[in-house]
Amino acid sequence: EANAIWGGPPAEPVAAEGDPIKIGVQNLEGDPAGSFPEYSVAVQAAADYINAELNGLGGREIEIELCPSIVTPDDSQRCANELAAEGVDMVLSTINFFGNHIGIYQGAGIPVVVGTPITIADFTSPGVFSIGAGGGCFGVHTGLVDFATDGIEELEGIDVQRVGVPWADTPPGVVCYNDLEAKPLDVINGSEPGDSDRAGTKPDLEHIGVPIAPATPDVTPQATEVLDFDPDVIIFSAQGADCWNFVDALGRLGWTPDDIPLVLSGACTDFDALAATGDLGVGIYLTGTANGLFTPADVLPDGEHKTYVTTYNEKAPEYGRDASLLFTGFGGQGWASMMAIWQFAQGIDGEVTGQGIADALAASDGSTPTYGAAPLDCAGASAPYVAVCSRDISVQQWNGEFLETVIDSLDGSGLVAGTELRPG
Repeated sequence: EANAIWGGPPAEPVAAEGDPIKIGVQNLEGDPAGSFPEYSVAVQAAADYINAELNGLGGREIEIELCPSIVTPDDSQRCANELAAEGVDMVLSTINFFGNHIGIYQGAGIPVVVGTPITIADFTSPGVFSIGAGGGCFGVHTGLVDFATDGIEELEGIDVQRVGVPWADTPPGVVCYNDLEAKPLDVINGSEPGDSDRAGTKPDLEHIGVPIAPATPDVTPQATEVLDFDPDVIIFSAQGADCWNFVDALGRLGWTPDDIPLVLSGACTDFDALAATGDLGVGIYLTGTANGLFTPADVLPDGEHKTYVTTYNEKAPEYGRDASLLFTGFGGQGWASMMAIWQFAQGIDGEVTGQGIADALAASDGSTPTYGAAPLDCAGASAPYVAVCSRDISVQQWNGEFLETVIDSLDGSGLVAGTELRPG
C-alpha cells in the first residue's frame, strides 16, 4: 500500500517518541497582497495531532519550521534559503506567488510538496508534488470553467454563452487566469486548439476578464464592468476578503444569484462571511474538494468521508491555536496536506525520511483514498503539468445554513489537454 486508508482516530492514542523529522513550511502571512494565516495554523494543528495521537511519521516526531513570507520575489527566496540552511527533511510550500523558491530546495536536495499550486513552477517542476486538493488553480480554475459552461446549465436551466471572469491581479493570478480560465474558454469556443472532447462545442461562447488587485477597497467599477458584459454566469477566485468585497459590490449594483449565477473557488470559503451576506448569498456556488472537510458531518452517510470531517471538526480545534481560522479559506487544505504526508509515510519500510515520503508520493496512482481529498495520482500527471497530483473538485451551493454538495467530483483539466502553456 502506498498509504494508509484513514479509518478514524485510533482507539488508544500513540505519541511519537523517535528522532524528530523537520518539515519546513513556507507560507504567506501579514501582507494585504496575500495572507493565509489559516494555512499555518492548520498545518501546525495537524502536526501536533499526529505527534500526540498517531505516532508521528513512523514514530518520528514532526518538527515544523515555519517561515512566514510576504509577497515579494526576494522574500520568497529568503524563506527558501533559511529553511534549507535549517536542514529540513522536506518542505511544504503552501501558497507561493512566484515559484522561484523551488530551485533553491531542489539544489539542496530537499523534497518539495505544494499544498496549493498556483504558478507554472508548481505545475511543471519534475520531482515536485503538488498534492493540493483540486490541483490548486490547475484543477480548480479549469473546473470552474467546466462547471460554468456545462454542469450549471442543467442546474439553473440556462444556456451559457457569456461568462464573466473577474480575476485576482497578482503574479499567479495572471498565470491562472490566462492559462487555466481564458484558455479553456477559448478551447470550448474553438479559438484555441486543444484535444478536449469539448473543443469547439460552443462556437458562440464569449468571455470577459476583469482584473482586480488584492485589497482594493472599492471594486464597484470592476463589478460594473462584469455586469455590463451581461454574463450568463460569473466565476471568481481570490483570497477570501476580496471575494466577499466583490460580492458586496455586486449586491449594491442590484445583482442576485437568481439573476446571474456566481461560482466562487474554495479559496473564498468563509462561513462567517457567507452568513453575513444574508439572502444575497443564498444560491452562490463554491468549489470544494472530493471528500472535503467543510461538509457538515450530519449530512454525510457513514463512511470514509464522514470520518475525515468528524476528525477535523473534533481534533483541529483541540490542537489549533486559533480555532476561528480553521474553517476559513485554506484551513482544511493545511490539515489535509499534513494528513496526506502522514498517510504516505505509513507505507515506508524502515526509517521515515523526507525522500522516502517523496518516493511514496511519486508512486501514487489514484488507487488509494487520500485524507480530505480525491486519491492522489502523481504518477499519472499529464505533461506539461507533471507536478500536479490532484485534479478533481466538487461543487457546493450555499443554502443559507450550510454548503450543500451538488456535484461530488468534477475534473475539468481535460479542457487544457493538448494545449500550449499560455501564462500571459
